[in-house]
Amino acid sequence: MKTAWKWIIGVLATLLVLLLIAEAGIRTFLAHQITSGFEQQPGAAAAADPKVSFGSSPVTLGLIGGSLPHMTVETPSTLSVNGDEFSGTPAATIRLDKVRITGGEPVARDFQLDTELPNDFIRAVLNQGIHEQLGDNRFLTSVITVSDVTSNPDSGTFALTFTSGVAGIELRPTPTDGQLGFEATNTTLFGFDLPSDVSASLSDAMAEGLRQEVTGGLEVRDMTVVPGGLHLEMTGHDVNLQNLQAEAQPGFSAVSAR
Repeated sequence: MKTAWKWIIGVLATLLVLLLIAEAGIRTFLAHQITSGFEQQPGAAAAADPKVSFGSSPVTLGLIGGSLPHMTVETPSTLSVNGDEFSGTPAATIRLDKVRITGGEPVARDFQLDTELPNDFIRAVLNQGIHEQLGDNRFLTSVITVSDVTSNPDSGTFALTFTSGVAGIELRPTPTDGQLGFEATNTTLFGFDLPSDVSASLSDAMAEGLRQEVTGGLEVRDMTVVPGGLHLEMTGHDVNLQNLQAEAQPGFSAVSAR
């Protein structure tokens, strides 16, 4: 009997060692794939490598059960802004839980993305949005160009300066039902208040521009004005990672590159 128990314990110990080796190998392989994919993104050559972690749940057992239990990826910024043109993505922290293959495509049961958008990026996005939202108003599109964006964390607003001080507007983030939104608290042109429909158009332009470039189909859980920009927390459930990559979410390409 003692010999049998020793044999069983020996087999279990061997299996445990093999499982630990497999666990370490799988984690290293996945982290390498993600890092390699990130290095292929525009501007990534000058950035640091992303940090990848898989939490405390065994990856091996999770994969045997059909899903990757958890993964967190911290990507450095590759964002480059030149006037109203930009490329790359801001730094981001991405958390995924229960990633499984459905219909041949990876789907995360829970997805969370935290990122901070710098003021110069917001200015470029807003300028592009203004031309789209106010395209039929020749006067506004020829006169109104955002020359500066200043975040005011104390008041929770952005001060936008147009055409080198000719006009100005303050916007306060007001997310509603998981969607981006901004409220104009003050709008002036040559020292005079602008009509409410112009304020609404500018607010919509900023929200739509950020939705197209940043949030896509994710739900906005938090919008906080911070020094130098805007902090965004976005979540999603049953998120198709390939579809999300196609929508060019910030920092997301590091996760779905492989």
